[in-house]
Amino acid sequence: MRALIFNKAGKIALTKYSAGQLSYTPGNMVTRNGTVQSIQASVSYNTATLPDGNSDWPMGEYDVGADGKITVNLSSYQPEVLAFLLGTTVNDVANMGMMAIDEEQTVPAVSPFTATSKHTPNAEMTPVVVDDTASPFVKVSANPAVGQFSVSANVFSFSSADAGKNVYFTYDYSVSSGGKEFGIPKVVSRPAIQCIVAGEAVSEDESEVYDANIIVDRCKAVGDITPPEATREPKGWSFTLKVLKPRGQNKAVDYKLAPRA
Repeated sequence: MRALIFNKAGKIALTKYSAGQLSYTPGNMVTRNGTVQSIQASVSYNTATLPDGNSDWPMGEYDVGADGKITVNLSSYQPEVLAFLLGTTVNDVANMGMMAIDEEQTVPAVSPFTATSKHTPNAEMTPVVVDDTASPFVKVSANPAVGQFSVSANVFSFSSADAGKNVYFTYDYSVSSGGKEFGIPKVVSRPAIQCIVAGEAVSEDESEVYDANIIVDRCKAVGDITPPEATREPKGWSFTLKVLKPRGQNKAVDYKLAPRA
């Protein structure tokens, strides 16, 4: 066949084993993994050298083991992927509790001296309100004086003496629907999974196109599994899968190329 150029990063599917068997069902797979930047598969071999006492050169170099990995670099973050690699799942949660922290507002310069929070605080927690110097306001039931506030639903009322001040709200609130939640288990047990990469290659003269698959029969997430850093500049993230002993007579890593009609 002609020499190839891999002109696309490819897509990746992860499948967990159920009772030692693969089941390609939505509950056992993660596909829509976000935008892929690159996928790198690599295999290295461990060797042992035996010397020859009658030569300057060794008698031989012998293979004693292999080590393989797949490194996936993603430009976008899919929480289901992180949960899958950690051996947990993302769950739908109704009436999920959340916290807003240092939500910045300004007390109007003219009446009414009220500020509306983005969410309605839960009654179980008294909102924490501070000014630019982190000095706290005291909650009262009504008619706040300087340094005080009252709250009804998501409307915070202040004294005219505090007009124009920047204030910062910290409070609990509830999300009635659409909430998603997953956590790191108390006892971490990352599962062995199958990994399939589907990509594309073209011949060096671009006259032929090939569909490409890389199939890792068994692998496991290793090393740091860290979601992207929260910064003003968007960043991607990556994870690494270590190749494990395959099942039965399967290949540890199987490379397939099929010419596209």
